[in-house]
Amino acid sequence: MSTAKFSIQHKVTTLLAVIMISVFGVMFTTQLQMALLPDMEFPAAVVMCYYSGASPSDMEELVTRPLETAVMSVPGVDEVQSTSSDGVSQVQITYVDGTDVDIAATKLREQFDMLSLPDGAMDPVIVNINVSDLMPTAMIALMGEDLADLQSLADDVVVPALERINGVASVDVYGGVGEQIAVELDAARTAELGLSNSYVSQILAAENLLYPGGDLQSGSKKLTVSTDAKFQSVEDVANMLVPLPTGGTVRLGEVANVALETTDPDTIADMNATSCVLLQISKQSGANEVATSEAVVERLDELAAENPSVHYAAPYLASDYINLSVESALQNIVLGVVLAAIAVFLFLRRLGATMTIAISMPVCILTVFILMNVFDLTLNMMSLGGIAMGVGMIVDNSIVVLENIYRFAAEGHDRLSACVEGTKEVTTSVVASTLTTVAVFLPLGLSGGIAGMMFKDFSLTIAFLILSSLVIALTLVPLLCYMLLDENKVRQQAMKKGQRPANRLVARVGGWIARISSLYQRLLRYFVYHLKTGMLVSVGMVAIFAVCCLSTNMVLIPEMDQGTVSISVSMPIGSEVEETSAITDRITDIVERDVPELESMYAMSEAESATIGLNLVGKSERSRSSSDIANDLRVAMQDIAGCEITASASQMTGMTSGDDISVEITGDDYDTLAMVAGDLTNQISALPDAVDVTNSLSEQVPQVKVTMRREAAAQYGLTAAAVGAAVRAELTGATATTVTIDNQELDVIVRGDGAASESLDALRSMPIASSRGGYVPLSTVAEVSVEQAPQSINRSNQSRVVTVTGDTISGNTTGITKQITAILDGYTMPEGYSAQITGSYSDMMESFGDLLLALLVALGLVYFILAVQFESFAMPVIVMMILPVAFTGALFALPVTGRDLSMISMVALIMLAGTVVNSSIILVEYIKIRRNMGEIREEAILKACPLRVRPVMMTTLTTILAMVPMAMGWGDTNEMMSDMGITMISGMVISTVVTLLFTPVYYSVIDNLAHRRPRRKQPPAEGTAVETGAGELPAGV
Repeated sequence: MSTAKFSIQHKVTTLLAVIMISVFGVMFTTQLQMALLPDMEFPAAVVMCYYSGASPSDMEELVTRPLETAVMSVPGVDEVQSTSSDGVSQVQITYVDGTDVDIAATKLREQFDMLSLPDGAMDPVIVNINVSDLMPTAMIALMGEDLADLQSLADDVVVPALERINGVASVDVYGGVGEQIAVELDAARTAELGLSNSYVSQILAAENLLYPGGDLQSGSKKLTVSTDAKFQSVEDVANMLVPLPTGGTVRLGEVANVALETTDPDTIADMNATSCVLLQISKQSGANEVATSEAVVERLDELAAENPSVHYAAPYLASDYINLSVESALQNIVLGVVLAAIAVFLFLRRLGATMTIAISMPVCILTVFILMNVFDLTLNMMSLGGIAMGVGMIVDNSIVVLENIYRFAAEGHDRLSACVEGTKEVTTSVVASTLTTVAVFLPLGLSGGIAGMMFKDFSLTIAFLILSSLVIALTLVPLLCYMLLDENKVRQQAMKKGQRPANRLVARVGGWIARISSLYQRLLRYFVYHLKTGMLVSVGMVAIFAVCCLSTNMVLIPEMDQGTVSISVSMPIGSEVEETSAITDRITDIVERDVPELESMYAMSEAESATIGLNLVGKSERSRSSSDIANDLRVAMQDIAGCEITASASQMTGMTSGDDISVEITGDDYDTLAMVAGDLTNQISALPDAVDVTNSLSEQVPQVKVTMRREAAAQYGLTAAAVGAAVRAELTGATATTVTIDNQELDVIVRGDGAASESLDALRSMPIASSRGGYVPLSTVAEVSVEQAPQSINRSNQSRVVTVTGDTISGNTTGITKQITAILDGYTMPEGYSAQITGSYSDMMESFGDLLLALLVALGLVYFILAVQFESFAMPVIVMMILPVAFTGALFALPVTGRDLSMISMVALIMLAGTVVNSSIILVEYIKIRRNMGEIREEAILKACPLRVRPVMMTTLTTILAMVPMAMGWGDTNEMMSDMGITMISGMVISTVVTLLFTPVYYSVIDNLAHRRPRRKQPPAEGTAVETGAGELPAGV
């Protein structure tokens, strides 16, 4: 029993199934999580380790190298890169594909536990990289006048409340000032009494404790005993008695200044030029980003209602952009459905047929939402882009079935047989065309790297959509036709078609169509009888399109104007936060002056860096794109000296791992690396398209180095560790203990009076407590000198590396890479040193390689399916000969519309491989049917092709119209998928024209070749030539 007959005979079952799918589809749609992009977890991790006060060289020697050694001992590690900077070591780990990052992280922790890192170094922190978690979920600015009060409010009220929200992983606080108890020792008094910083720290820790003592029996009750010696106030700390080494005691306040002080701010934050405390909220992996950010705002509103001191602004909420993206995509889907339905009505001019199509499309989409829930997919730009792209395709199957049913009805079949037999006749071709379309998405979804992760959701949703359209075309469409079809009316309309008087507009349109049809038939006849000319024209079109595409730029992903601009400031090492803040103020003044499109702005200034974020008004309210604004700001800020400033249009996609310009120079000697890096930086920065070119050794800064005189130190019983600890305690101070005052935990910092930090001579004169009693100046046991040192030290696979980085004005990564390659080819590298291009160009070529492999696999699968359907080796070649013209014609649209060749447009080519062959299948199969009826080849072609124009044009036009909203980029967030729409539309328009004109030419050429071989083997019998001309391609050819 056919599917159509079953559906009609069990109409209640079929309709209930459709109703249930619709209800569950609507219900599951509301439950689907929303995100900007699919979850993309690279097999990579970052290890962070902090050691306050250590120089980059110290970090490299004491922290980074041991960490690298431990990392390299873990199986599955592919590449290790590290950066050692002032007090921070960052190790980036890339694993081989397929590595379980959680298991690898466990093994890393085991290795780190066996390391002996310096005292004072924090335990290494391991973070697995997930692209979708790189951007914060929300940025919240707490507004107020007193930063200390805001810090307390954040720590005591806001942060605990936000961290309790389901889905929030962490809340980081920037810009506030904390408080601490400072114990500043008097150098003269402590030297006189024989007290050292470390000794005072030990006494403070020993005197400030809560010590459980056990239990005692008091009558019939058991009481718990504890010794409570916790400090309750600053006065308790100052009044603490310090035992003297020589006997007796002294109060701490007599040898030190003990006071409550505000800490120097690590970060200065501003919101619209007003000081604030910034909270950065990150979501848990797998949490619903929209729900989390909305819950954050809801909780803050509750806090503001409960506590009048809570005033906040939200400079960034992920939910705003994601909601906008999802709404725009859904609007485009609805618009695509409407346009496709209009196209069907214009072609068929039957309300019942249009209703059938209009009902089947939403059912298909709701089926996809159910399957997305089952397979745990999110509503993101890629999954919704797949639905928007497939809306026009899902109509194709229904149109083919519908038109055949109406043809059967017009030929005199009753309603039931028209629906059943009409569906049955096209089932094989509909299944084949569906499988060719779905087949191209299999390799795309399974391809590796960035492309595979990014397009997995896209591939799955569009495959779900096409497969569900097949099921609905073979079940629901025949049923609806059976219910809505009036076969007598259809028959009468077919009979009266030529007799109806037409109004002026219809007559005029009919005249145009007739002229176009006549032109098409004349061209078809010419090419069918002049095969060489047809082939030359076809090859010429490929050549012309290909030449036009040579000027196209290549980028990884197209730019997205998200209405944000990010400005980064890099200050020299050792800069104070106040210096950075002054630079930030100058930049914000320029922004307020030159960016009238500014909606809000926030800034975070740290000791050696700053970040300024600009939120712009909507695209419809401004004439400049965010990239244009970033370029103009870059020019306006170039006169600010003493720092490195970069400006770029913010990208939330997180898809690229590097800059447009990135050259890695590897070697061992620091001075040689510096020389090579300097030369290449100068040559690359001279390129007209290059901006913000710098290198990781761009500036060396003075650094004080204390070198031990071991023999002299040994005479005083001093070790290097004792001297180093004394210098650190004097300059940086040490946290001795913590005191809780008014429910706030304060650090007690023991440090010198600061005299040793005032000059080099003061440091040389700093007294060091000898283990044999008395004090000795630092200069007696160590040499204090100033030397030049790098701001940071980069390493790659345990070798030193310097990276030259920069950006481009045009975004033409390919063009700038060619110029840099020419520079490297002409540069003589010292022996043992090498330079290679990395960054976004490397990512782009890797992704394009993955997609090219996916395209080849897709072509193989399409060939296999066609060969199975036609039971022929040659037939699939005829059908697929259209692809070169379709591919080059699709790419031809990119330079015409001023767009770049990106990963998105490459995916469109893969999709074309499975879609444009469908029209050729319809054409070739009908030619085959006509020849089986006894017509010679040329006659079969000239009769079959005009009759197949309407279904071919219908399926093409509905697909194209459904993609128009995506291609036009309607909505504020559709730039990325716009390239796909443009490429698909261009490919389908050109391939449809070529299909109707040149597929018959390809068919004839292959047919000639197929029939030439038997004639070589044996002489033809009499009359064979006529039979061959009227025959069929040999079976199995």
